[in-house]
Amino acid sequence: MNNINKSEMQSSTLGRWIKNALVGSALVGLTMGMATESALAGNGYQYQHRYGNDGFPTITPFSRVARLPAVRNSAGEVDHKATYARARAASLAIATYVARIRESDTLGRDVIRGIDWKLGGTSETCLTTLVCSDEEIDHNVIAIPSPEPIDPNDATYLATGVVTPANTKKGNVVEFCNKKYASMAMGVEPIVDTRVIVNGYAHAPALPCEVSVWNDDEHIYVDMLDPSAIFTLFFSDVLFSADMQDPVFADALNAMPPQVKAEIVAIIHAALSEFDPNMKAMDQKIGPKYKSINDVIDVVASSPLQSPYLHMVYTKQDNGIFTDEESRKVAQTIINTMSIHGNADAGTHSTVINADGDTLDSILSPKSSWRSARIEPITIPGKNHIIEACSPKYAKMAMGTGLHHVNALPCEITVKTIDGGKKLVISYLDPAFMLGAMFADISDEDKAKFAAIPGLINDDLQKIVAAALDVNLGISLNAPVRKVINMLP
Repeated sequence: MNNINKSEMQSSTLGRWIKNALVGSALVGLTMGMATESALAGNGYQYQHRYGNDGFPTITPFSRVARLPAVRNSAGEVDHKATYARARAASLAIATYVARIRESDTLGRDVIRGIDWKLGGTSETCLTTLVCSDEEIDHNVIAIPSPEPIDPNDATYLATGVVTPANTKKGNVVEFCNKKYASMAMGVEPIVDTRVIVNGYAHAPALPCEVSVWNDDEHIYVDMLDPSAIFTLFFSDVLFSADMQDPVFADALNAMPPQVKAEIVAIIHAALSEFDPNMKAMDQKIGPKYKSINDVIDVVASSPLQSPYLHMVYTKQDNGIFTDEESRKVAQTIINTMSIHGNADAGTHSTVINADGDTLDSILSPKSSWRSARIEPITIPGKNHIIEACSPKYAKMAMGTGLHHVNALPCEITVKTIDGGKKLVISYLDPAFMLGAMFADISDEDKAKFAAIPGLINDDLQKIVAAALDVNLGISLNAPVRKVINMLP
């Protein structure tokens, strides 16, 4: 309960800061279009004056909410393999609780104020009846590979220094979904009265809520994406909108992220208390720190697109309407073109892209081995279809900077119809923004090493989508046009 109260207190501070900042901006009368880094530098005094550190709660993208002890042998030494297996078991305990329990019954309506949470990726039967097999739950806890060995004492590793597939440590990601909060975030349901988040669908790649479980040589850690930080970083267009000048709207909107966190944390603690009585509840900020709104503006403005997202809009050559079935078909076609994680041919892209018979693999970055984390897209309110793309090569590179970054993976692509079905929007989380915002705490050496990687990832994903739409879809489309949504004040 102390964690919940602390989150609510931070939300209140953040809400006051947002209202004061935006009301201040209205009085000053300063307006901006698509800001650039140089423009922000030129207006440094005005921004510091308007958006100073006072009242802004330090936020981090990741939050550590629990810790479990490592498994030790009779001599008191860490059993690396047993600890790794226990981390996986802990992630399954959390996922099982979400999938099979009505939290509003077990935790009460004073904790679960909305509707019950669901495990991302599960079947309609599991979602509606809570009858979910162990196999289905296990399949929907995503394992993200790292370059670290499960057992550093493994004979092959000691002899060669090479981490074999059987000895590759993975971080476990559990995705929490909630129809009520997702509907509000996506602009499907109102924040207050009849007022909704405008362009809500544009933020779909930032969902769902991710929780990770991973271990080092001392502990098993349970981390989550911090909802307040994610709202600030990925919904900045809403934060700087005129709607936020209304105290009623601002208060209602800013109450949502800490409530989301409080509910997820309560579920995690309930699940792990049963799993291991030695679980230690925590509320620790992890990852890069944002101490003022200037920091948030800077990271958005300095990214290549000045946005966390790339939105590409498609229309039919016959000017026809995209049906709901076709929208989902687009998402499924992208998944099928990418190949499915866990299948024998995962990472092998057989789509022929030209008259010479070249396959998609020939134009993707070497050894990227892209695959979808799921057999089907996750559909969230507003009929937004989420595709989760994974590359073991790039995942290992990212995880090599610290396994606490695992919640920033995998790469998200979303599909959604707009304008009554006249247009289809495919949105990507921009890898360059993700590196700048979510990995800002990595060393300068790693930043230099990763400089070219976002471009390779972005290029790969767009080539996969292009192959899916041009070759495999069976619907004639016009060339896409980028849709720009201003994310800056």
